[in-house]
Amino acid sequence: MRFFLCWGFGIWLVASAVFRLMGHYFFTLEEPFLMIAAYILTIPLIWVVTIPIYILKKIKDTERLLAAICIALPGMLIDAVVLLVFDNIFPNLSPDLARYFASWLLWAYSLILITGFTKVSFVRKNSMHSSN
Repeated sequence: MRFFLCWGFGIWLVASAVFRLMGHYFFTLEEPFLMIAAYILTIPLIWVVTIPIYILKKIKDTERLLAAICIALPGMLIDAVVLLVFDNIFPNLSPDLARYFASWLLWAYSLILITGFTKVSFVRKNSMHSSN
């Protein structure tokens, strides 16, 4: 499961860099549509960074939840600290947006954990039928 801890850290690092550099485009009270879009686009994004990895690493149904926990855990632990110093880490975001950012984080980590309940065999069957 070490791979999944590292994978989770990598996802956290990339996501944090994106929000550090471009977060003000996603989280703005003047454009609620963009904020809603950030929540909606997270669904397929989380699917893409988790489900194919489960398949590639041949994770059994019984181990998938543990893998999902290992993916989510590094980011959750680090973001618990990051949110305390939000103003310093994300100077491009207004301090008023910290609660929306925290809400988005909970959403994203919840989606990662939900992928742990998804049956890979179901995904494989559907992907085989859709490719024909």
